[in-house]
Amino acid sequence: MAATHSIVRTDFDTTTNKDLLNVGLRKLYDTTLREAIVEYPIVVNDLTTKEYDERDQLIGGLDYPGSVREGQNVPIQTPVLGESVTYTQAGYGTGFRITHMMDYFNKYKFLSRWTKDLGKVMKEGKDIEVAKIFNNPTVGTYAGTGFDSQVLAYATHTGLASGSGDNYNNYANTALSISALAAARYYFATLVDDKGRYMGATPTILAIEPTMYITAKEILGSEGKAHEMSNTINVLKEMDLKIFEYHRLTSTTSWFLEAKNDRNFDINVFTSMNPTFWTKDAPDMTKDTIVFSMTYYTYGFGDPRTYYCGNT
Repeated sequence: MAATHSIVRTDFDTTTNKDLLNVGLRKLYDTTLREAIVEYPIVVNDLTTKEYDERDQLIGGLDYPGSVREGQNVPIQTPVLGESVTYTQAGYGTGFRITHMMDYFNKYKFLSRWTKDLGKVMKEGKDIEVAKIFNNPTVGTYAGTGFDSQVLAYATHTGLASGSGDNYNNYANTALSISALAAARYYFATLVDDKGRYMGATPTILAIEPTMYITAKEILGSEGKAHEMSNTINVLKEMDLKIFEYHRLTSTTSWFLEAKNDRNFDINVFTSMNPTFWTKDAPDMTKDTIVFSMTYYTYGFGDPRTYYCGNT
């Protein structure tokens, strides 16, 4: 969002009778003056830090043992060190400036009203910014790349044992359907670790753009298999997924699954400073008041395997 330098003056009131400066209005109908809506903690690890940089390092343990003949030395092996990812803090902020005359004569306490609104937009601005991870999972513009130098949703992710069966595809690129969720279930049920060995994971969240709410409820909530007349049971209902209407998703076809409770879930937001507010006199002789806020945070991922992107 581009910075602006406008000042709220008395000419902000363009009503015929200068209603904002005189008594007469029944009320101001302002739908923007509400509590902040923040959804991102549902789909990421919401972490705090005091550091400018946070770095995570990928490492892999030992291979399975082999048979040892009598009198033979036990083979000794070396664990594997992979790549790292770095999370660097960034600043976000905004504010407003109101003239002394506008503050003095308006009848609706705009200084306190917009200060409260500033708190809302700071929180929701972060929510919208973090959602760029999920609105752009196939490009590295926002969330960057993970340990394997690939984007969040990718057809052939690799672990430490590249070429040894550890590749995994967490991008279905298909519409939400019974077959798509069946494929996603199989993905988590057969998930491998960085050495290409079975680790598994249990998805707990199905995040959808609200357009797909009815479809998601029909697929997961039906007693029998959805969208057909048969005695076939609805196996997908047993997945016990929480349907999360993610209102920050921008594509009407966007959906994804997460094993959010898994210890290896690794989509992160690091916040070093929550929105902090300052109110001060303008640095001149106007007696204007300036109210502004700043926050520091960053976001990204290292290991994306507990995230499965159905579509974007």
